[in-house]
Amino acid sequence: MEQTNTQDLEARLAAARERTRAAKAKREAAEVESATIREVEQAEIEAADQEAIADAEEKHGAHRIAVVRSSLGCVIVKRPNPLVYKRFRDKGEAKTADLETLARHALVYPSPPKFDAMLQELPAILDHAANKVVELAGFNSKEVGKKS
Repeated sequence: MEQTNTQDLEARLAAARERTRAAKAKREAAEVESATIREVEQAEIEAADQEAIADAEEKHGAHRIAVVRSSLGCVIVKRPNPLVYKRFRDKGEAKTADLETLARHALVYPSPPKFDAMLQELPAILDHAANKVVELAGFNSKEVGKKS
């Protein structure tokens, strides 16, 4: 009886080890595929970004645009309209809505819907974009919210 019990336990152990090996192999294959997909997506994002930067430099001038880079792609903003910038400055302490208004008025790339999607994933892009717009307007502070 003990021989049967030992054989049963060894068979169960071998089966469990095989299931573990198969699960690990499946996970490793999925990780390789996922890494390849991420690499392709990043290459496509980089290509689109470089094309957009070249187009923006041609249209607006290299010194009149700024680029905010992220894992989701870049955001390109241009020098703000003086009236939009004045309204922004006149509001006093910057609120999120003020930053968004400023950044959206200066947005060159991506499209507004894509920008919205980027903000859903990485909301701090808004702060970086607004800072770049302020810098393009000639203000050298790194903190837009402290408009001193």
